[in-house]
Amino acid sequence: MSLFRPSRTKKAVARHEHLVFYPSYGSRTPDGTGWTLMMQGSVFDPRISWLRRKPMFAVLRRVLRMDRTAEEYFRVRMRQFLMFGLRGRSVTVRVAGQEFMLGESDYMGLFRGEIPLTNAQLADVPRTGESGQWIDYQAILTSADDREIPGTLQLIEPRGVSIISDVDDTIKHSNVPNRGDLFRNTFTRTFVPITGMPELYRDCAQAGAAFHFVSGSPWQLYEPLSEFMRNEGYPIGSFHLKRFRIRDSARKIRMSPQKAHKRAAIEPIVAAFPERQFVLIGDSGEQDPEIYASFLRERPQQIAGVFIRTVRDETRDTERLQTAFAGVDPNRWTLYREPAEIREKVAALVRQKSG
Repeated sequence: MSLFRPSRTKKAVARHEHLVFYPSYGSRTPDGTGWTLMMQGSVFDPRISWLRRKPMFAVLRRVLRMDRTAEEYFRVRMRQFLMFGLRGRSVTVRVAGQEFMLGESDYMGLFRGEIPLTNAQLADVPRTGESGQWIDYQAILTSADDREIPGTLQLIEPRGVSIISDVDDTIKHSNVPNRGDLFRNTFTRTFVPITGMPELYRDCAQAGAAFHFVSGSPWQLYEPLSEFMRNEGYPIGSFHLKRFRIRDSARKIRMSPQKAHKRAAIEPIVAAFPERQFVLIGDSGEQDPEIYASFLRERPQQIAGVFIRTVRDETRDTERLQTAFAGVDPNRWTLYREPAEIREKVAALVRQKSG
């Protein structure tokens, strides 16, 4: 039986429109009798007008002097940026044999909603993944639309260890400090993993860690990023990327700093699991040291450790890092250059806190 239905005034996702779900998570209710499932995704029009596509490709081809391989990467990765996010689309899902309305997509086509389920309702839902804690759900479309659009989320227990990880220059080479190189690494080159990070994260996953990937990369890059992570053997986890529209003014983009985005993404994750331990892994390319240090101060009982990969040859005595971690126990944070330096330490920390 359906518990929620879209009202007749809301607009359903049309057959020519695309709907995609982003991996997410579920947390137990405080009384332990059920779960709160957080679901997220986007609705967009996949059609790109000639006026939006042709001039941009022509200009950038001349400026960047792209070869055929670079141009192919660019076309694939830029495509999502040229599509229109669709506002006001009603999104309904089926999970545990029941239908729930998540809500409507916003001005960028993004949507997010929470669904309450009891333990009994989830008892017979098949579990997948190495941890056996991932469940699938489906979008409910119009009667004339026979597409199957699946979503997935991880049921995370109240106790254990979760890793909150950055993406650019933490698990993937991006060279954020060099804007030209960052653009090429993002749009015209093969994604390259940071040597040793897939193995480090697999060690942690085998030790029982759950993963949340929180990045300043825009949602439009979700598909190539998830494909890269899958191909390189990274554990699956929830995604939390940044809002971005190509038609936004440069001023508006500058007014949307990484720090505000990452704090807003991390805070609800940590708050949903007050008894879990969190390991925060990032790099010095942007504001990870400042953001992670603030969580160490505010939630010292929950943050098991912070690991920062140096991309500018910083040391622990660098003024910026000294300022960021002022007043924080120096044993709670680690600066590293290569993942091999911390692989055993992080895995041991996960095993220790998981026990």
